[in-house]
Amino acid sequence: MRTPWYAKRKSYRVLFWREITPLAVPIFLENTCVLLMGVLSTFLVSWLGKEAMAGVGLADSFNMVVISFFAAIDLGTTVVVAFSLGKLDPKRAREAARQSLMIMTIFSIVLAAVIHYFGKEIIDIVAGDANNEVKGLALTYLEMTVLSYPAAAIALIGSGALRGAGNTKIPLLINGGMNILNIIISSILIYGIFSWDGLGFIGAGLGLTISRYIGAIAIIVVLMVGFNPALRISLKSYFRPFNFAIIWEVMGIGIPASIESVLFNSGKLLTQMFVAGMGTDVIAGNFIAFSIASLINLPGNALGSASTIITGKRLGKGQIYQAERQLRHVFWLSTIGLTLIAWGSAPFAGLLASFYTHEDDVKEVVKILIWLNAAFMPIWAASWVLPAGLKGARDARFAMWVSMLGMWGCRVVAGYTLGIMLGMGVVGVWLGMFLDWAVRGALFYWRMVSGRWLWKYPREKNKSEKIAGASLTNAQSGE
Repeated sequence: MRTPWYAKRKSYRVLFWREITPLAVPIFLENTCVLLMGVLSTFLVSWLGKEAMAGVGLADSFNMVVISFFAAIDLGTTVVVAFSLGKLDPKRAREAARQSLMIMTIFSIVLAAVIHYFGKEIIDIVAGDANNEVKGLALTYLEMTVLSYPAAAIALIGSGALRGAGNTKIPLLINGGMNILNIIISSILIYGIFSWDGLGFIGAGLGLTISRYIGAIAIIVVLMVGFNPALRISLKSYFRPFNFAIIWEVMGIGIPASIESVLFNSGKLLTQMFVAGMGTDVIAGNFIAFSIASLINLPGNALGSASTIITGKRLGKGQIYQAERQLRHVFWLSTIGLTLIAWGSAPFAGLLASFYTHEDDVKEVVKILIWLNAAFMPIWAASWVLPAGLKGARDARFAMWVSMLGMWGCRVVAGYTLGIMLGMGVVGVWLGMFLDWAVRGALFYWRMVSGRWLWKYPREKNKSEKIAGASLTNAQSGE
């Protein structure tokens, strides 16, 4: 029987298949490839022992702060390229991509040199009370992976420029290729081949670095050949002078985003430092649990990115009611979907941990943390998917302040209080993280239902636009 819900249900189905899926699936696949580079590196190292795992975890927690900065500049490049091509100005789009690549390559080389020089001091701070063996392995891994920073910057910014030009397939193929190469090269370098015994732990960082440079070369070749004609950038053009007007336009978007991203990831790094003094098994278990949780969250991250695009697109057309309706739809879709995935994964936490390690004490830590993650997963989407949609409405300042409040006012303070002062250990640190989710989620949900995230868009248009939205619903239900 066709109840009043039938038309709405069918319009949601049309929304899912025609708008959400075409955006979310390529983003999901690309994010999966990027994440799997780190996960598989972890997996390959895990069989060298929990000390090696802990060393990789500590070094990577610092690497993520640096990569988050590159990703923020990548966002600025994507927006400027997309805006320029939307105005039918491919020359400006090429200049934005070219100069972003140039300036971030130079910056990443300088940054890599500085971090390499101060590597021991950085690891001493990050590792805290970890034992000397773990610190030594973390320093070795950091010194190998820091060499990949220029390649990581080129791959991220080149991929962002291509996405801004509407090409999601090439970044997906390149990231997929890097992932496969990382598995092959790292496996050979760590464990050897034929009669060669391999390099052991050093091979993990070296394999990741080599695969990133291959990916960076692939990005430069794609831009040079001009698979996307609007972004054809010759090799000699990289040696032309800078145009600081375009650079400031990119940085005007990228720097505010990078401040939020770097401060947030610095807070995460600080909470990792709390864990560093809790023993090698806890450090390794914490790192594995985060790796598994990141895989569980991948669909939610893809839906969050899709919500940014969908919301921005609808508001750009003046369709306020549709933007509001579709953000709610993506939010509930991600909440229900991720909760089911997390609850379905929790009973297999021990099995998932066994792919990373054979140490029983490490597995126990992983099982506890994955069950906790599943218990609090219903509030994850409110704290992560909703702010992505708000950014699509240019409500980025509210999202930034809430993120800072959640991280520094809840996760860091509560994590230290529960984990260190009250002696709850890594469970207390994770409970601090869940409190961060709860506070962020409550504020973002309030922002959504209050309608204040649409303050830049005149509400008086809503009545006539709502009628247009209802007509669209009826049209969709008849398709």
